[in-house]
Amino acid sequence: MSAISKQQRVRGDTFFAEAEKTLTKRTWLQSGMDQKHEDAAELYQKAANAYKVGGVFNEAGDAYGKAAEIFMHKLKSMVEAINCMTQAGHAYKKVNPEAAITAYRSAISYMCNAGRLTQAAKISKEVAELYENQESIVEDCVGLAIESYQQAAEFFDMEQQKSQSSACLLKVAELCSAVMDPPDFTRATEIYNNQGKNSLDSNLLKFHAKGHFLHSILCYLANQDSVGASQAMQRYEALDYTFGESREGKFSAALIKSVENYDVEGLATACIEFDRIIKLDPWKTSILVIVRRTIEGEGENGEDDIDLT
Repeated sequence: MSAISKQQRVRGDTFFAEAEKTLTKRTWLQSGMDQKHEDAAELYQKAANAYKVGGVFNEAGDAYGKAAEIFMHKLKSMVEAINCMTQAGHAYKKVNPEAAITAYRSAISYMCNAGRLTQAAKISKEVAELYENQESIVEDCVGLAIESYQQAAEFFDMEQQKSQSSACLLKVAELCSAVMDPPDFTRATEIYNNQGKNSLDSNLLKFHAKGHFLHSILCYLANQDSVGASQAMQRYEALDYTFGESREGKFSAALIKSVENYDVEGLATACIEFDRIIKLDPWKTSILVIVRRTIEGEGENGEDDIDLT
């Protein structure tokens, strides 16, 4: 620890001790009570800032949390409580993801009570990303990440922030189909289907519809539902007259045909041709591996290194 860090740690400890001492002061007047709590909250914030500068992030989170509790329950200052609890989450995030999630969830509750849904959506997304990237926090991190992304999407949607809502829903679909064990292809299919149809309603977004429709069909096939995939193909061609002749549409048709005919070589050829023009991303590759296994009858017990090409 550097000299500056040590100095800031000492300053933080001093402010924190002063805050604790301030709270023990006796006073009989309401004005005195309010002043006492205001002074303590300010000292906790000073302690938190000193700790943060010194790189002592657990202690910074603790101090911000103490200030937030005072603002929320003693001073009834929702704005300050939201700010401090959010800062607590940011501090914990650097060293203690589980504590960060607890702080963020408290902040989300405060934000909802205050009608600050855009803020709640952003912090819900932060929580989702923590669960997604820190698999060892708790059991079922994937399920909790999906739940948080869904919550963020709903909050964004309430605030008419459609693009942000869509981005969170697409994360739900991605996790449901490629990470969850066992996968929930039905939920992913529904999301991709809806996102594709919604994109067609916007001149700015309709270009993305074909990609969503392809993802939907891939999920049908991974779910061993070639009939559903074929029916979806017909719907998408009716919704978007350009889909059938697009790269995504031709790829979808080739995949459906290969699955219906149990044609592994046809599947590989379709993948090669598509990959020459539009590089297959990790999500498509993982889903296509599952599709190939269904053709070969290997289910989920096949080898992970199946070569699509």
